[in-house]
Amino acid sequence: MKTLMRITMLASGLGLLNAATTTAYGAVADELAFQNAGAPMVQITKNCPQLRYLGREAVFEIVVTNSGGGAAQNVVVTDRITGNIQFISADNDGKRQGNDIVWRLGTLPAGESRTLTARFRCTTIGTIRNAASVTYCAEAMDECELEVKGIPAILIECVDDPDPIELNGELTYTITVTNQGTAIGTNIAITCTLPPEEEYVSSTGPTSATADGKTITFAPLATLAPKAKATYTVRVKGVGTGDVRFKVEMKSDQMTSHVMETESTRIYN
Repeated sequence: MKTLMRITMLASGLGLLNAATTTAYGAVADELAFQNAGAPMVQITKNCPQLRYLGREAVFEIVVTNSGGGAAQNVVVTDRITGNIQFISADNDGKRQGNDIVWRLGTLPAGESRTLTARFRCTTIGTIRNAASVTYCAEAMDECELEVKGIPAILIECVDDPDPIELNGELTYTITVTNQGTAIGTNIAITCTLPPEEEYVSSTGPTSATADGKTITFAPLATLAPKAKATYTVRVKGVGTGDVRFKVEMKSDQMTSHVMETESTRIYN
């Protein structure tokens, strides 16, 4: 005996009704599936630069997209500020609230996207992981990673005292090495070359020196911290007359080529 049942269903929203019928061993099963095609589906993507140097600015980008079939209401995007970066500004009326930047976007229609940016200053060397989230009737989150590095910037200066000198007189060259950068410089090597009119007398410095004819080589300085200085001196005797040139070369692990400095000295009779 076959029994018929009539079911009346009232749609409560936009959607797609899908019916399937399966027959097995003489039985019939009807399955109804309802997909709410009118619901919002908000996704978030977080982008940041791969590398920035200490003290420089970095811009983080957040893209919020409603890929669903209905508008998302009361959309709020939150970006967390980590301890390694300093907040500067945000567009689209983003406001800082404690350790967060908050954008209140209101309604995000179906199929639309909003791009938000926040500007920071990199204050600490290391890796920054920055996460952003979006809430409406659900929550989504994405994060990006930024590496902050320092860079050494080694300056070399050389001065002579006194200048000029008489033949057979002595003078001292003072070489000052300064790390003007934001990272440690390593294995800083100083080599000095005397002109034919000068003769080596003595030297001082943070590392030992070796004299070989007209060449004075200082052992590499292992490290030089940011803003630190190292001072070397080379004392020479004038054995010939003329306008002569004392040469200094510097090399470190971070340099791809030598840096050269020259100092002129007048030796007279």
